[in-house]
Amino acid sequence: MRTPAAAVSPFLALSALLLLVATSVAAKGYGGGDAPAGANGYGGRDDASPGPKGNGGYQVPAYQKAVDGLDAGYYRKSCPDMEGIVQKAVRKALRDDYTLAASLIRLFFHDFAVRGTDASVLIDVPHQSERYAYASRTLRGFDLIEEIKKELEAKCHATVSCADILTAAARDAATAVGVPYWSLKYGRKDGKDSIADEADRLVPMGGQSVTDLIRFFESNGLNIKDLVVLSGAHTIGRATCGAVRPGLCKRAGTLERQYGDFLRRKCGAGGDGEYMELDGETPTAFDNQYYKNLMRRRAVLDTDQKMLPDSRTGGYVRAFASQPSQMFVHEFAQSMRRLGEAQVLTGNEGEVRRKCSAVNY
Repeated sequence: MRTPAAAVSPFLALSALLLLVATSVAAKGYGGGDAPAGANGYGGRDDASPGPKGNGGYQVPAYQKAVDGLDAGYYRKSCPDMEGIVQKAVRKALRDDYTLAASLIRLFFHDFAVRGTDASVLIDVPHQSERYAYASRTLRGFDLIEEIKKELEAKCHATVSCADILTAAARDAATAVGVPYWSLKYGRKDGKDSIADEADRLVPMGGQSVTDLIRFFESNGLNIKDLVVLSGAHTIGRATCGAVRPGLCKRAGTLERQYGDFLRRKCGAGGDGEYMELDGETPTAFDNQYYKNLMRRRAVLDTDQKMLPDSRTGGYVRAFASQPSQMFVHEFAQSMRRLGEAQVLTGNEGEVRRKCSAVNY
């Protein structure tokens, strides 16, 4: 379908703006405040560096390459109603509980954080699997994914992987709250290993430096822009006071004073399980207010606020804060697509579980 003329200009403007940001960072050779710069100026892997001497070519970054084993038509014959079944279930669940949208996106990210998107976070082995890690204590959405799997098993037995279900559910949750639709490729297989200690070691849970976060994203096939963009999911997310309170006393220089007083009063009155909206201005709108909050030094999480002064991420924060919200949500869709194709199992790797909560025997 042809894009209306009125919609073309803003997206071209965003592309030019983000290119300017990336070019500026690279030209200045920024390595940030706590890491040396790499050859690409970002302090990390040189995804965008030229190819080896002699071939004179540009190396396509790993996150832009097609993934072997993933195909948009993977279930076209074996389970043609797969996407419709997932979408219908997700939309029904969101009508009952709108906050589940953020929970499904978060569940998807937590799964990605440990061994890639392989549905390992769904495995239910008490006190042993990722689901029982400290990092997973507030995750939600397990029951919905299991219900979808049960329906798909009835219609397409032993065909649709839990990893593909979770990927589609996260996409449908995001589009339900205003993110543009993006097409998916399928064929992911489910992992057989799920270890709580790995989740606690690998999932970013606060306290990390920007350098730590960049290393995490780059080691999993994503880039710095993806870090800033996907952090924007906090525009509809929540955090517990247990995650917010520990760092408040150390944030006098980075947190706006009145907002800091509000956070201390809020969490002082409630227990660790008390929830805080990560975007107190427009908590139910998937928009760029999160980035505007960072510009005002009003981030609930210190790890979010640290992105503004850091030379590697700050340009993206300022760009998304100053541009219309549709610029950010467009980029969010693209980063979510890349996240769902990073470090996946395909072909003979892994399995297709019969139940998402248990490996096959």
